[in-house]
Amino acid sequence: MTDAGPNSPRRVDRRRWQKKIADELVNLPREHEALEYAMSAFGGNFDLKELKKALGSDADIALYSRVQALERAVTRVQNILAELAIAGAKLAGLSLPLIKTGEADRSFEALKEAGVIGASLCRRLRKAQRIRNLIEHDYDKVTAGQLHELADGVRDFAPEFLRPFRDWIEPQLLEIESGGGR
Repeated sequence: MTDAGPNSPRRVDRRRWQKKIADELVNLPREHEALEYAMSAFGGNFDLKELKKALGSDADIALYSRVQALERAVTRVQNILAELAIAGAKLAGLSLPLIKTGEADRSFEALKEAGVIGASLCRRLRKAQRIRNLIEHDYDKVTAGQLHELADGVRDFAPEFLRPFRDWIEPQLLEIESGGGR
């Protein structure tokens, strides 16, 4: 049974997306802080030279472990941004563009088309998603420069994404919490 019409999401789906968004909004500050901490292991200015040294095959296990912590932290923050975009687009009933990319990229594009985020931020989020996918699936193809750029970028644009996203999605969350909805 649907709540409003044949193409409307079921109430249970809307509540699941609302919960996913609320949970990710709670998790993001801690994960963002963990990313900043992991970056600090490579110098106060997040030194690319230090990161390259740690990625070298002759690096000791302590350095290697710091790289692993950085990779984990950066992919967790990027995953949260992607999950927020996906669940937000679904909750708001946005149409995903018909482009041959993953659901996260399509959701970032949908948010751009809806005016939630700007084109520049959308491009950076999509690029970050591609590098995140490399880290997850083709680890040996990720360069120190790519990891450095991803960590720097995600750290900086997570708040840039969060502000307009939160302003945009809050009415949808309140609508569901108050028992409204479609």
